[in-house]
Amino acid sequence: MVFSPLRSENDLFIKFYFLNNIMKELIKCFDNQPIVKLKRTNYVVNPLLDHEPETTFQLIDDAIRELSKLIDFSKINKIVCEEDRGGFIGAILAHKNKKSLAMVKWNPPKLSGQNGINFRNAYAEGKMYLYGIKKGDKVVLVEDLIDSGNTIIKMIELLREKDINIIDVICIAEKIDYEGAKKIEEVTGIKIKSILKFTAKGKRSKIL
Repeated sequence: MVFSPLRSENDLFIKFYFLNNIMKELIKCFDNQPIVKLKRTNYVVNPLLDHEPETTFQLIDDAIRELSKLIDFSKINKIVCEEDRGGFIGAILAHKNKKSLAMVKWNPPKLSGQNGINFRNAYAEGKMYLYGIKKGDKVVLVEDLIDSGNTIIKMIELLREKDINIIDVICIAEKIDYEGAKKIEEVTGIKIKSILKFTAKGKRSKIL
């Protein structure tokens, strides 16, 4: 979510209230956080995805509540997410909105007939496999963080190979430095819906 320029004192009050009450823990999670180099990429260390310090109930509550506002969940029957760091977010979101859960896995069990797709993102590369999906499903793809956009693009390709109807793609935070969301839209035609946008340039992250 990008905040527009303030137009009045009332706007200032609304923004102050919003930042300090509605998403306090979620904003703290991505703002002014330390940055480390990970495979030549600026990586933001944060409690939601790295669990250091602990991932508090309030932080989880902020994330799930705000994700639930991004789309109309009555239009889908299933949530699809990646099992990596943010997989637990998709599971909690599915429970809150009373939806089934499907998972994209990097290290799946050896099942006959499984189809995978090669991927490469800013931090890793390998092969992803899709589980829990059937033809006719209407899904929302949930991601924790958009960086280069490559992982989401491959997940979309994997779902489309199965003739799955992707209603929306939502994420908690979008790191704008690599224009991943723009790339996703250009390649797939899907516009990402995110809660927060931030930059990871310099020594600390900054919410936009």
